[in-house]
Amino acid sequence: MQRNKLDMGKAWTQATGLIGSNRETVTAVAGLFFFLPSFAGGVFVPEIAPPAGAGPSGADPEVAFRALMDQMTTLYAANWPLLLALTVIQFIGSMGLFALLTDRGNPTVGEALGTGLKSIPTYIAAQLISAVGIGLAIGIVLALLTLAVPAAAMLAVVLAIPVALYLFIKFALTAPVIAIEGERNPITALLRSWKLTKGNSFRIVLFLFLLMFTIGILAALVSGILGLVLSAFGEPVASIGIDLVSALVNALVTVIFLVVTVAIHRQLAGPSTGALAETFE
Repeated sequence: MQRNKLDMGKAWTQATGLIGSNRETVTAVAGLFFFLPSFAGGVFVPEIAPPAGAGPSGADPEVAFRALMDQMTTLYAANWPLLLALTVIQFIGSMGLFALLTDRGNPTVGEALGTGLKSIPTYIAAQLISAVGIGLAIGIVLALLTLAVPAAAMLAVVLAIPVALYLFIKFALTAPVIAIEGERNPITALLRSWKLTKGNSFRIVLFLFLLMFTIGILAALVSGILGLVLSAFGEPVASIGIDLVSALVNALVTVIFLVVTVAIHRQLAGPSTGALAETFE
């Protein structure tokens, strides 16, 4: 069976085309489901402060790391209802955006968001299954290498990173399989993603790395420049302004990543039956 090969240039062109042709709806979804939750999180969830004494000449790195983990645990314990609600909202927006950009019919925004809402249980189940699978795979690699060479524990951790990255890429199309193809069995969705990415894992890694690297640099520059400008206004204007900029950048990066994922899925899955029928009408 001949498999589709990912064309990175075509995927980027298709992604920008999807954003351009659906500008209003994509902007509305991004604003409601990505920008607002991110801004709310920035305003209502306290920032994690650097541990006391952290730095080149500060406390022991292990002590500082433990202090940071304790602070994160306390923060999440105190704010988990809000964080959970914001996460679910962004999940619905992500799955709804996938459904909205499908070539399998022309759903309205309401229908797409309804699909996103219905997809959440399957998506969460698939995420949990993949997380357990990745955790087990990494744990086995670490255990085997550590048992074989006890002194190579750090090397084992380094070698486990490519394993985690590989599995992440293999499951990267699970969400569009659920939202676009309508798959409601989480295991079948994971297997479908694995099948679609077969023979294209390196291309997907390279494409996403180049994309996120470029966007990351641009986002950091924009955030840094606007942060400096806003800091001149003092508190609380600077704090609120920085949260706004951060939320805007987060929404933009999220949308680009999701739409690129749709473009990758379209290439590797091929056009739907409905899309082919429309082509020959």
